[in-house]
Amino acid sequence: MPVKLAVRFKASEPISPAMLRPKAIHGIFFSMFSEETGRHFHSPVTKPFSLFYPAFFKGSRETINSFTLEVNLLNLSLFPFLSRELLIKGKEKTLSVEGVKLELASVKTISTLTFEDILEDSHMSQDFILDFLTPTSFKKGNYDFILPDPYLIFKNLIRRWNAFSPQKIDYKVLQYVKENVVVSGCWIRSQKTQISQSAKITGFCGRVFLYAVKSSDENKVLNSLLKFAEFSGVGRKTTMGFGKVRLVRKAEDAEEA
Repeated sequence: MPVKLAVRFKASEPISPAMLRPKAIHGIFFSMFSEETGRHFHSPVTKPFSLFYPAFFKGSRETINSFTLEVNLLNLSLFPFLSRELLIKGKEKTLSVEGVKLELASVKTISTLTFEDILEDSHMSQDFILDFLTPTSFKKGNYDFILPDPYLIFKNLIRRWNAFSPQKIDYKVLQYVKENVVVSGCWIRSQKTQISQSAKITGFCGRVFLYAVKSSDENKVLNSLLKFAEFSGVGRKTTMGFGKVRLVRKAEDAEEA
């Protein structure tokens, strides 16, 4: 069952969002846990969580005294470990970013969804509108691919879904995607982002319209995967805040955004 949490931190002195680059956010997340608990999050091949800190990617220059990190758990069995560490031991942790001390201020549950609910509540729509809020890329052979290829999007999501859901999705759906799902419109840009002081990654951001040329039961499965994407993220480095996706559910929402 995917769980979305808001973890708020207070800084001992004003800091810049630029200090909270993806590698730093990743480090702060793991510094909240004991080594034993950290292994539950770091060891699996398919990572059971994603992170999101929007201010860094927006390039905000204003200093801040606090910030909120969105933590998405994809495996409910890890929730007791995280709760114990954050709620019971969180105040005892020594956290910092570039020498500035951080205090864990609060932990709130934003939303939870069972995999069953995601499947049951999905629609047969042939249109899918996605906002890629942070740079997104895919591994294609030895190279990074930075375009919204429907096949790569859904292949990535099926792998993550099947790693954590008791209701598995057949990879045969990808053949349907390859033959019937197209990009019907997109307003995207490429963006190179500094992960750490010595590493960068390039991805695309923006709005993407996908269209399934058939009215089929497979479309309901695709809709379920895209709902799940709001928790899991899509593509590379989702544990550092990349590949954050928002599914736009109505045409009027698309017009307002």
